[in-house]
Amino acid sequence: MGVPKASQAPRRLQSHTRVPASASSPPRAARASLVGLVTALVGVVVLVITVRQVGWPDIRAGLAAIGAWFAVVVLLGAGRFAARARSWVLCARRVGADALTTPRAFAAVLAADAVGNLTPLGLLASEPTKVLLLRPAVATAPALTSVALDNAFYTGSVVLMLAAGAWMLVRQAALPEPLRLAAEGVLAAVVVGGVAAAWAIRRRPAVLSWIAQAAARLSGRAARTPEVLRDLEARFYGVTAWPVGTVLAVAGWQAAFHAGAVAEVWLILSVLSGGRTSFAEAFILESTGRLITVLFKVVPFRVGVDEAGAAVVAAAIGVPVTDAVALALVRKLRIFVLNAAGLALLARSRR
Repeated sequence: MGVPKASQAPRRLQSHTRVPASASSPPRAARASLVGLVTALVGVVVLVITVRQVGWPDIRAGLAAIGAWFAVVVLLGAGRFAARARSWVLCARRVGADALTTPRAFAAVLAADAVGNLTPLGLLASEPTKVLLLRPAVATAPALTSVALDNAFYTGSVVLMLAAGAWMLVRQAALPEPLRLAAEGVLAAVVVGGVAAAWAIRRRPAVLSWIAQAAARLSGRAARTPEVLRDLEARFYGVTAWPVGTVLAVAGWQAAFHAGAVAEVWLILSVLSGGRTSFAEAFILESTGRLITVLFKVVPFRVGVDEAGAAVVAAAIGVPVTDAVALALVRKLRIFVLNAAGLALLARSRR
């Protein structure tokens, strides 16, 4: 009996002599900070180039024209966060996280968005922040599951939004060939994604379990799936058994989130153009902005890329480029205001 104990000792010693996670975290944090700094600098360069090409005096005049309407823009932005919070609450109730109230979810969504915008990690930073902020009231497993479910509904709504925007963009007669190809590429990706989603719903692959087991094998540990991941997968695919009314309610709040964004774009452009903005133009610009958000989340606050993207699409659909750049800057200011509120809520929750 003594031999096995002696043989096990080196293994325990070896496992204890591994580099602690805390020792490797500073280099990782430094790399993340470096990536954030580089992408932010690139964004600033793109912003400066875009502003110089469009003309700062015209953009400044557009920003000044918003005036008191900026308060309405902020309220629309807050309403969109409230819609996401309500969707999250409905998802949480289906997994037993009844302690999540709408005010608590709203505060967590505000704080998480600020964290996601401030770092190059995007969703990898914002969504865990939601789970951490719920820790006093909601257990980790149901909190994680509810966040995953809400994001699944959100992803589906974004895909539909992008498909509708790309379809409307393709119908523009004078669309430049590169932009047309990009829109057609989005439509093709949506079709592929829809087929993959239908297959996943039918076959219910244990993706998280496979990833966890593969990671365990690579690290030399026994390949097993944590209970929390198995529970998350079971509850995730359990959406197909939800009452139709609940699914429609969650989808409705996600739709309200996007409708608020289109209304925000239409309002700003209408103020800038004297009411000469159509719903189709606002929808196309918002769907383009949503695609930029998805593709360039690594850029803090998407500095530069929002403005450049809006300018390119606006020129293609006949919207004044100066108005489009001013639109992007006004929305950026709205993000700053709401993110400041989110950071204040985050600081208060950590006391």
